[in-house]
Amino acid sequence: MPAALEPFEYAMLPAPKQATGSEDRFAFDKSRITLYLDDDAAADTKDVVLSELDKAGFRHVVLTGRDADADLTLLLGREVPGDMRQLIREQPFPEQSYALTIDASGAVIHAIHWRGALYGLATWMELLQASTDGWLPGVRIIDGPDSEKRIISPTLAWYAGFARAGFGTQLWEGDRWESFVDWCYRHKINALNIVMYGFWPFEFPEYPETVLRDLNMKTWSREINGWIDVSFTHPNLRRPFLEGLIQYANARGIDVYAYIGLNSYSGGYPVVYPQSRGKLSQELMDKGHVNNYDSLCTSREDVRRYLTASVKQIEAIGFNGLVFEESEEVQWFCQCTECQARYGHLAPNDAKHTVSLELLQAYMEVLRPETLIGLRWLREPPVIKDRETLLDWKRRLPERVKLFWAPGLEDDDGEFLKWVEVFGPQRIWSRNCEGSGFAASLGRIPYIIPDTFPDQLKNYAFQHLWNDISQFQGSVNTGCAGINGYGFEWYGHELFFMAAAQYGWNAWAFDHDGFLAHAARHLFGKTNGARYEKLIRKLPCIHETQICPTLPSFPFMPDKYIGEEGWQYLDACSAAVEEALAYLGAILGSDGLTQIQRECAEATTVMARRMKEIIAAGIYFNRFLQERDTGSGNLRLLDGLASRALKHAEEDYRLIKEHYFDSKEHDWTGVAIGEYYIPQVINEYKKVFAAVLGDAYKPDESMPHMVGGESLPWEWLLEWGPKIASAKPMAAIRNREGASRP
Repeated sequence: MPAALEPFEYAMLPAPKQATGSEDRFAFDKSRITLYLDDDAAADTKDVVLSELDKAGFRHVVLTGRDADADLTLLLGREVPGDMRQLIREQPFPEQSYALTIDASGAVIHAIHWRGALYGLATWMELLQASTDGWLPGVRIIDGPDSEKRIISPTLAWYAGFARAGFGTQLWEGDRWESFVDWCYRHKINALNIVMYGFWPFEFPEYPETVLRDLNMKTWSREINGWIDVSFTHPNLRRPFLEGLIQYANARGIDVYAYIGLNSYSGGYPVVYPQSRGKLSQELMDKGHVNNYDSLCTSREDVRRYLTASVKQIEAIGFNGLVFEESEEVQWFCQCTECQARYGHLAPNDAKHTVSLELLQAYMEVLRPETLIGLRWLREPPVIKDRETLLDWKRRLPERVKLFWAPGLEDDDGEFLKWVEVFGPQRIWSRNCEGSGFAASLGRIPYIIPDTFPDQLKNYAFQHLWNDISQFQGSVNTGCAGINGYGFEWYGHELFFMAAAQYGWNAWAFDHDGFLAHAARHLFGKTNGARYEKLIRKLPCIHETQICPTLPSFPFMPDKYIGEEGWQYLDACSAAVEEALAYLGAILGSDGLTQIQRECAEATTVMARRMKEIIAAGIYFNRFLQERDTGSGNLRLLDGLASRALKHAEEDYRLIKEHYFDSKEHDWTGVAIGEYYIPQVINEYKKVFAAVLGDAYKPDESMPHMVGGESLPWEWLLEWGPKIASAKPMAAIRNREGASRP
């Protein structure tokens, strides 16, 4: 890139494909801009263009004719020169491509479709936003995406009314969602796959009892330093915005899909009517299996009627498609008499997949032909499936259905390449890219990159930013129809969203380190971006159960930092956290932070402060164990170590309670949930301390051992995690000519 587009000053994301600089410059005056749209551009984009110029701060927009000088020109129709039209048509997806030229006379955007024109406008606006004086560099950009569909999955409701009530994006009102759509448009994301697990966040007159209204729960009040009872109703039910939001996104070239359970967390039905859930045999219950409020019994007529009505209601809101997730249960299937008669001859997973196909057929009968239907399925072990099994399911899966899950990095990506061959690349719209969702399931701790992890934990912790990037590149390399970043957590995890934007548009501009540097500067600017990059490389990720030897292991994070080796690791992490906090303090002390910059830095600071307390609790607990087992038996010293361990554990819990809305454990569904685990850690510590120091540390004997409802179906990862983490991203490897892998 020429000096006129010095990357620290113009850290555009996604980075354009071709950019050639010149010595020309042009200054835009925010008080007034002259705009020319040809007839096609005016018909297709006028309202959006005027809206975006208003948001950019232009107080007066003057529409001019073709013969008048214009500061900004958009051409879509016959006025696009033939040579420029040819350059655009040479891009992989011409309808989404554009040419932007800035010289001493102004800016001109050429495109052959309104979507491409709007992307050109987004690039022009990004350059303008980065300019400190209104001057833009002379440049000619020829640009277009590598992937046809660049999708992000944010959460409107995530296990709402089941394991959770709501957090993060789920608490946003309509105007905040509109701002997020603006972010997606300007980063050239062209579909949102909005997660709606649990009680429905929309009106459902036929089944009003299944919507997220007046949920009785507890939240922490800093004012009284205690829990208070509240009644929570989803923002879209208080002041409905969803229908208008979909229309707003569509006008900017963004499709909106509803990402829901195929037969799991489907509204509040299984909570309101627990008899509708799948049944377990006594034998399965004796083995420790539970129906963790997940799947319904589809042999029941009321269940099938309800599920079909739900699908129709969702489509009626205006969604462009529905993406269904198969139940995450992998070890059993409904054991009621009728299900046994229908499916008892099949293995549990085959029974589940068979029902999935039956439900899809029923849904297709009521959905419009133009509504996209997606499916996330076949995810259970064995992760590696033989070709004949996949071919059989392909034959049975309706052609209309697109796959919103294909394997991640299993078997050196061999499994993914097998799926591409069996199902065809145009049917694959997503891979297992959910690093942000993984962080959310860990209780919002800062798992972004694996660099600070001990080697043994890397055998399990395979859902992170680097693997998301490799999977995006693999999808592009094999010609898959789309990518989908499962961005379940926004605050403090914006890097995951930026990775989907960058690698779906321009998959080969950066390696991992180059992307982190570029994205950090795009988000925070040159000085604070360098700080942010450094702190992301420093900030450790430790789950509370890892500093407690007696609690069950969280499936994704099984290491226990107990004993000499664990103590040493915690000491090293303690120093890393202090460095990260220093960088965050410098960022937050800067002048002129934007809302997104401040939100990200503040959320990351909470994560870092939690890490500091978790680490300190673990260090003092280790010191207690060492002194108890090898020391002089000094009870005063032991009491001091015990009180300090509890002090830091309780401070971690205080941070959780004060900063996260739905952190209270509960048993709404009949399955006990302790989402943040730290109360159990505190109680387990007390058991150890009380054995030496007496009733001053008396534990609560009624508190159960828990690993949390979200993790229950994933315990098989304790076996498969190392196999997955040791795999290599073969699909992302390009041949010598830079072409896609065959």
